[in-house]
Amino acid sequence: MLLSFPLMSSCLDEPAQPQSVNEIVTEISGDWYCNIDENGFPLEFNATISADPSSESRILITNFHNTGNDIKVSAVVSKDLTIEIPEQAFNNQIFRGSGLISDDYTEITWNYTVEDENGDITSVTGKYTYRAGA
Repeated sequence: MLLSFPLMSSCLDEPAQPQSVNEIVTEISGDWYCNIDENGFPLEFNATISADPSSESRILITNFHNTGNDIKVSAVVSKDLTIEIPEQAFNNQIFRGSGLISDDYTEITWNYTVEDENGDITSVTGKYTYRAGA
């Protein structure tokens, strides 16, 4: 006896279409709650990410690493949801590192270093969490 079953199509969600870098920058622009670990010392603060008007893929992060609202660290966003912090100096400290944006654009996981004027390097890891409506 031959049994036949009707073919059933699945209703799986299609994967999200990759966004352009400009769309990613728009998604992550806003206020963020920051929780980082600096060589075993926790640090909590707020930061703001905004688009850099001079470049479609560049962002400016105000109060990065709790440096104050007068300092804006520049970073480059890629289509693969990574953020690269090129080496830059503020307040006798050199910053460099990277971040990874979550698929839903609500978290950024950071790994970066801060080098002081004596050449001592501090490793920093942590998360930024998007503050919707903040």
